[in-house]
Amino acid sequence: MGAAIAACLIVHKFTVVLKDVNQEFIQTGIAKIDRFLATLVKRGLGESDAQAAKNLLSTSTDYTAFNNIDLVIEAVSENIDIKKIVFEELDAICPPHTILATNTSSLSITKIASFTKRPGKVVGLHFFNPAHIMKLVEVIAGLKTTNETIEAAIAFGKSLDKLAVRVEECPSFLVNRLLGRYMNESLWCLQEGIASVDEIDKAARDFAMPIGPLALRDMNGADIGLAVARFNYQEYGERFRVPQIIEEMVKENMLGQKTGSGFYLYDKETKKAIATNPEITSLLAKIKFIKTQKTAPFCPERLFLPMINEAFLALQEKICTVKDLDPALMAGLSMRKGPLALASEIGFDKCLAQIEQLFEIYGERFRPALLLKRYVASGENILV
Repeated sequence: MGAAIAACLIVHKFTVVLKDVNQEFIQTGIAKIDRFLATLVKRGLGESDAQAAKNLLSTSTDYTAFNNIDLVIEAVSENIDIKKIVFEELDAICPPHTILATNTSSLSITKIASFTKRPGKVVGLHFFNPAHIMKLVEVIAGLKTTNETIEAAIAFGKSLDKLAVRVEECPSFLVNRLLGRYMNESLWCLQEGIASVDEIDKAARDFAMPIGPLALRDMNGADIGLAVARFNYQEYGERFRVPQIIEEMVKENMLGQKTGSGFYLYDKETKKAIATNPEITSLLAKIKFIKTQKTAPFCPERLFLPMINEAFLALQEKICTVKDLDPALMAGLSMRKGPLALASEIGFDKCLAQIEQLFEIYGERFRPALLLKRYVASGENILV
């Protein structure tokens, strides 16, 4: 991720120092940047422009080059203890005016800022993978982040030709929070036995997505998906309960593309799916799924209703503005339509009726958002 962010910056004519713990890791990063630049050349970047960009990059294994910079973007692993060490070091060496940004996808900006003596200068800059191509960056303020810092971060994001969306601090922020509800629901549908792997992924693709949720889980890795799902459950509670199927897949090392098997089987060299994984059927048979007295039949809306409901909850909490929500989801997930547009298309009243029916069957996972209920009561079918 750090290499992709660096590639994005140098292509946009920023001078960049890439810092890592040793020369071996730096060489790995440079090799990745070379591959990212080659990809951009295939997409239309001139060869001379790519070389000019590469000339803007320097590297270091220590912080000596950090005593005269304007912005640092941290992209270490999602471990708060590691981030604490990094931000304490940055705070000690960087000039007082330097903005310290974190690319965390879920951790508290306020907590990270507390590791420094400049909490007003700490901000979240959450790039989406791959950062040199994806058009969204979430800009997240901590409790003490100043408006000046936020405005500078948004301007910086726009200078990279990205949609820079201000998001208030909450676990997993905006896009990954809503994505988590959709991803979990695909697992519940599979676990309940109301749809197959192929049926779920095809329904999602036909409805709004460029790739199905189960194929996406295989791409990102079931182990990563489980860690994120557990985090969201810890932070948000019952509506983010983790389906057992992903726990079992991680136990069996069925992690997706990285191990050659997940919901699909993969060619080891090309990483392309060659078939659905027959082991999923036997794995599902081992899971003690307690069926309710009634079950709801599968339909594409079933995958997206939790995302739609979570969108209304996020608006209720003022996590973002109405005008930013759909563009953020479309830029971050390549959705053809955002959740609010989908809700308007289905009809707010019909969305609420379906969510209420599912709430009666499945409980907290589908408790309707108060804001959605208020819009239905008012007769509105679009948010402005």
